[in-house]
Amino acid sequence: MGNGKKGVLEKNIFKAGVFVLVAHLLFKLAGLIQAKVMGHYLPQETFDVVYAVAFENCIYMLFLLGEESLGPSFLPVFMREMDTESEASAWTFANTVLTIQLILLLAVSAVLMLCPHWVVSCLTTWSASHSPEKFELAAQSVRTLAPAVIGLSLGTTTYVLLNGYKRFFLAAFGDAVWKFCVVAFLVAGAFLSKNSAAMLMWGLVAGALCKVATHLFGLRDKLPQFRFTLDFRHPAFKRLCWLMLPLFVGIIVAKIRDIFNGSYILSALDESGLMQANSMGRKFQSTFLFLVPHTLAIAVFPFFCELVDQNDQRKLGELLTRFGRMLMALFIPLSLFVAVVSVPLTSVLFKGGHFDATAVQRTSISLSLYTAVLPAAAIEALLMRAFFANRRMVSVTLMGIIFSGLSVAISWLGLRYFGTYDLLLLGIIAGGFTLTRYFKSLALIGLLRKNTPIFPFASTLLFLLRMAVVSALAGGIGWWSGKAAEKWLFPTLKLTGLKGDLATILIVGAVFSVIFLAGAVLFRIGEIRDFFDVITAKLKKRKV
Repeated sequence: MGNGKKGVLEKNIFKAGVFVLVAHLLFKLAGLIQAKVMGHYLPQETFDVVYAVAFENCIYMLFLLGEESLGPSFLPVFMREMDTESEASAWTFANTVLTIQLILLLAVSAVLMLCPHWVVSCLTTWSASHSPEKFELAAQSVRTLAPAVIGLSLGTTTYVLLNGYKRFFLAAFGDAVWKFCVVAFLVAGAFLSKNSAAMLMWGLVAGALCKVATHLFGLRDKLPQFRFTLDFRHPAFKRLCWLMLPLFVGIIVAKIRDIFNGSYILSALDESGLMQANSMGRKFQSTFLFLVPHTLAIAVFPFFCELVDQNDQRKLGELLTRFGRMLMALFIPLSLFVAVVSVPLTSVLFKGGHFDATAVQRTSISLSLYTAVLPAAAIEALLMRAFFANRRMVSVTLMGIIFSGLSVAISWLGLRYFGTYDLLLLGIIAGGFTLTRYFKSLALIGLLRKNTPIFPFASTLLFLLRMAVVSALAGGIGWWSGKAAEKWLFPTLKLTGLKGDLATILIVGAVFSVIFLAGAVLFRIGEIRDFFDVITAKLKKRKV
């Protein structure tokens, strides 16, 4: 592929990435506002039961089963059908998927509404005899939230349809609409109703429906194409099933891991606030994961599919290596910086109302350890799209099963031997999750290198060594500067509470940035400059 075509491809990818990024900025802004409002107005026990168990580990997990298996499988099949057959044939396939999806979702929603107590007993150790109040509230929450799974899951397919037509903004903006709807209900509930839990639940249901409505607005010129169809003999549908089945198995195992880590194992301790700490500790890293690597992965996926269809594995490897090193150059120092300022950062983001000093301490531990996963998760996000584009689903499924099982084993051992130490157990759960994601990323690189030239060993190892030295130096000096300021400067200026936390973050951030950027220049880490040069060039072009 010539340099001209290479430049055009990268420009198209970044153009798509900008549209997704803007929508994801709104989505994650709303998500952080939602987390702040929930932490402020919801008692820790209510948060654990209604949001962590009933929504995150039931409704949202069911949604993710479809999103993470159907989405990656659907797009390459839909695009190939559009390119090789016709748009009508592609929509016959899409309508078959949507019809089956709707039937299954109605059945799942009915089960959740009719058997909520059984569902809760599968997710937690609670029962009518053990923690009966939590058990009953969780069952009521599952029943109320059940319709949300329909809107969220249908939104998976409409999201991918928009991406298939390279309409990225409204696809991602649907998630932002969902979050803002939840925030609106929570804020309204704070003034109009004393039942904050009920307002949260109704906000989640309404937001799910608004998400689908946003996607349908983006597909308004395609609305005549939608119709109830069941064509099981369609060749594209058969291809989807073969692609999706192994991926679905692996995702089920991954979600069992998340439920075990985030709900079941912590419910056994009968200590309110631990699920909240584990959940909110993941909010910060998930924000950055969505804003950059996930955004980039969404933008590159259609282009990866085209490169694979053209059998251009060399170009695919070049893009993966280039973008991967940019992401590592960004997230290795960021994860270390967050670890240094985890306590004041958690306090600034979430402290207030029911979110007290104990919640800050707990959440800061999970926040720092979950954020450490960002370099590995960023690379994984790109690698997974490369595997999906190559229709290699079995390999990633096996890797997912192996390392999800390892994470569960680490958490189980933590409960068995350190279950009485809540902070240590939180650290083991988050640390085990992060460690296994690094192992998984390394395994995926090894598998993909068999047919795609990515991450040359010598140059990549040298790059990582330089990043480690510069980041460690910046982190160490930044940590010392923060402690020195707290000891000698803050008493003189009478900086305490929120002002003190903000001052600590700013001082450590300034010192960390100066040291890291100076080290990047000294050690010739050009990926940071490349990343911002691409962004700057894109912005300048748009201004012209």
